[in-house]
Amino acid sequence: MTLFFKSLGVRVEKAITKDFIEPQGDKDIWPDATAKDYKANAKAQYALTQALNDDDLSRVINCKSTYEVWNDLIVTNEGTSRVKESKIDLLHSQYENFYMLDDESIDEMLTRLTKITNGLSPLGDSIDNDLKIKKVIRV
Repeated sequence: MTLFFKSLGVRVEKAITKDFIEPQGDKDIWPDATAKDYKANAKAQYALTQALNDDDLSRVINCKSTYEVWNDLIVTNEGTSRVKESKIDLLHSQYENFYMLDDESIDEMLTRLTKITNGLSPLGDSIDNDLKIKKVIRV
């Protein structure tokens, strides 16, 4: 998403990093820089809200700036460090205990595995591809 904002211009990209407070008064008397910042904020906020699902949109619909929307989404989707660590632990546990279910096709199984591994990426973690498979021998 940050790359998308960069493509829209420097002012739009800055809209997610600094809070914008709409100035009071008639828009016709705003300084040029303020008017451009206002337009950039509106453009970035529109782009963000168009990319959201209904649940996320309902969380940020009352935000006044792109900065607020961006920070709310970060907190909601990444959470605090404890929540993040818990999500990582849960996904690692799911990966370590992963097996094919009885009524599951190979495509469904691979989809479940992909969701687990892709869930770690935004949290800043990944599955080591060099993990050794343990052989369980039953006697």
